[in-house]
Amino acid sequence: MSTRDWLSRQKPHFRETAASGLRWQDTTLVKQQLLSELVELQKQSDLLQQGSTIDFSMLQTYREMIHSRRRYFDQLSG
Repeated sequence: MSTRDWLSRQKPHFRETAASGLRWQDTTLVKQQLLSELVELQKQSDLLQQGSTIDFSMLQTYREMIHSRRRYFDQLSG
């Protein structure tokens, strides 16, 4: 699944509390920040791939950054 598809399916859902007892709304700002970063990183990755020469190490760095943020977001949404 591409990052764009994944992002388009992420909709904030409201639940009063998580299983741990933490209030879900407490993670809203972090999730918003993560989504903003994911969008920006994906844009940067796309621009890098459109260039005449591709910096594969930088492209891999973007992929790792996107992956780590997606995992963190998924843990918060858990």
